[in-house]
Amino acid sequence: MAVKKRSGLGLLPKLLIGTLIPIFVAFLIIGVIVFFSVDLGKFRMTSVKDIGSESLKELTSASLNESKSSLGQMGERMIKEKAIDVATEIELFIKTHPTVKREGLLRDPWLKSIAVQKVGETGYTAVHDNMGINYFHVNPQIVGSDLHDLSTKLPAFWRILEASLKGPAYGYYDWMDADGRIRSKYMYLAHVKDTDLIVAATTYIDEFSRPTKSIEGRMNQIEKSSLEGYEDKIKIFYVVILCVVLVLLIRIYFYARSLIRPIRYLSEVADKISMGEWDTPIQIKEKGEVGALAESIERMQTGVKVAIEQWQKRAEGK
Repeated sequence: MAVKKRSGLGLLPKLLIGTLIPIFVAFLIIGVIVFFSVDLGKFRMTSVKDIGSESLKELTSASLNESKSSLGQMGERMIKEKAIDVATEIELFIKTHPTVKREGLLRDPWLKSIAVQKVGETGYTAVHDNMGINYFHVNPQIVGSDLHDLSTKLPAFWRILEASLKGPAYGYYDWMDADGRIRSKYMYLAHVKDTDLIVAATTYIDEFSRPTKSIEGRMNQIEKSSLEGYEDKIKIFYVVILCVVLVLLIRIYFYARSLIRPIRYLSEVADKISMGEWDTPIQIKEKGEVGALAESIERMQTGVKVAIEQWQKRAEGK
């Protein structure tokens, strides 16, 4: 009996390995592309998840910045309009009191109520003349003071105020709150027509952009929820991939067996023929290469059988 020699893996394991490895690699690449960013020095491959997250952040940041800018510009216009309105009211008050001297006007409580008005939530208007002397202010201690004294203590504030001595002026300056926080204020200064008086309207500009903070907080919550959702989706993705791989493994295994079975059968038939079982039936219905192989073995079987019979006849004739 002939001894079967086998070395290495069989056809079925090779077929399974050759089929499954590319599938595993493909799913691995898809997983990396979808969920993981790879940083290789100068080269960076950003995942679909991170692209979506970064795009959301950029869109949110751009929207918030645009909203803050728009609200800030709206705040600037409101402050400007307030300064101009107060200047117009003072002008009308002075014109309607032509007989009252300047000293009497500046002490008039009604004019004071016009000169000092609220701007926004914490801002106010104040009035000084073109020499820098203040006449109306929310803080009584500043009334009558020379604003030139603020040039060293509040240089940014003084630059705007100094410009107002020659004409309309506006700008930003930093102001320290009682709690030590430094916040940005916007000030617009308008001249009272036909007088030496100047109206200053000022308040914190972030009062107008405050709604964007709540929007920003909400967007941060949405982003956090999105990240948590991504983590759940990653788990679901892994479960789906595992199920798909298992289904593919089972399907490929049985498909590979269906391909290998006739080849093994023909191998056994060939072994039997080689051992003298020339009448062994070859029952193969497959077509294609397997069918062609079966026909070749049948021809070999017939040829060997005929050759043996002729040899036997010659031996008997001797």
